[in-house]
Amino acid sequence: MEFFLTDWAVWTPDSTQGDPGLVAQPMPELAQVPAMTRRRLSKLTKLTFDVALAVQPHNDTSASQQQISTIFASRHGDLHKTLGLLQQVAGQEALSPTQFALSVHNAISGQLSLFKQNRADSNAIAAGADSLHYAVLEAAARLQTEAELEQILVLYADEPVPEVYQQYCQDPVQPVALALLLSRNQGDKIHFTRHSAPAQAASTEQVLQLLPLLQQRCDTVSIAGRQCLWHWQRG
Repeated sequence: MEFFLTDWAVWTPDSTQGDPGLVAQPMPELAQVPAMTRRRLSKLTKLTFDVALAVQPHNDTSASQQQISTIFASRHGDLHKTLGLLQQVAGQEALSPTQFALSVHNAISGQLSLFKQNRADSNAIAAGADSLHYAVLEAAARLQTEAELEQILVLYADEPVPEVYQQYCQDPVQPVALALLLSRNQGDKIHFTRHSAPAQAASTEQVLQLLPLLQQRCDTVSIAGRQCLWHWQRG
């Protein structure tokens, strides 16, 4: 598949200033988000907001800049919030409907859409270690098959799982968030392919493996997925 990468942004705890798209700070400040709204955002939601607000859709009018189809992906979602709800159930406590609504996998995308008054479609993907790549695959497929779609925003965010789950999964080892603005014809052309590899185990920290290509420090990168190999090539 082919698509164009128009803009991108990433957040990690050890991001280095001076590299394109990187933000160096302990946690996003989100100064553009009203304090009352900001207080209600979970850590994972704040990371997603930070990278989503850093990319700029290229549209004709300021009003249309708010309207863009979005795909949100996360391996674990807001698992810390979900664990809290499970602990309440175990303790036979009453659950907060609001907290439950904000724990579902598409809640972060919904909160972002409300903040930006974005009425375009959005969906959420969870596909294990390959969640980011399957979100990109869906975005690329939509750009190829939906003639009216000029741009699509891919968002990925994850954080280490709570301690009780650490024995089952240690990926990622640090919080991470990534925004990719994909276009039908604007930006850097990217060739994106998936190759079958039945014996392949997925590598960890796939976002960090993709960064050299995004930063234009290399033209190709191959990332091991579960029973497959994801290949990115610029140009």
